[in-house]
Amino acid sequence: MFKSLKIFLVVLFIGFQTVAQNKENRWVVGASVGVAKFASEDVKAVGDQFIFQVPSLNVSRYFFNGLTLDAGLSFSVIDRIPGFYSNSVSYVSIDGAVKYDFGTLNDNLVPYVILGGSLLKTTYKMTTTTNIGAGGTFWLNPNYGINTQLQYKYSPETDESMRSHTYFSVGVVYSLQPRILVPRLWSNN
Repeated sequence: MFKSLKIFLVVLFIGFQTVAQNKENRWVVGASVGVAKFASEDVKAVGDQFIFQVPSLNVSRYFFNGLTLDAGLSFSVIDRIPGFYSNSVSYVSIDGAVKYDFGTLNDNLVPYVILGGSLLKTTYKMTTTTNIGAGGTFWLNPNYGINTQLQYKYSPETDESMRSHTYFSVGVVYSLQPRILVPRLWSNN
């Protein structure tokens, strides 16, 4: 699992170096923490009601008319720390999604809806989910923002090792190209 994380970070670093100088690119990277919450009746099938994920890494590329493509990779490495967390359930998620934001890209608060899918590797086997959700990014300055997101990950009832669940994440995002933000009231003198 750590080998996959290292490979992912190297690919991200190389990718950022090749695109960061292009003024027309709207690339954003982020790191967050997340929690998958399952219904109490699904605990027996899944292994636990709450599965925490640290880290959750993502890359987004804004295209046009409020549409953004997003790719993410999440791990549940916190369950590997002895004495910290008793959960023995593994949950690795590879996500892909399309986001639609309701404002312009330059707003300070950018709410969005998301539609996508995940490839989940649990303790038992690999499965897919269809995801729908909403979130928002509050840009603190032209480069850094705080992102929150809530998703519902639908898994077919026929899947024995995974159940539908909600997934919440909060994290920090970084825009590779400084954004031109709408001035805030407290920014004006």
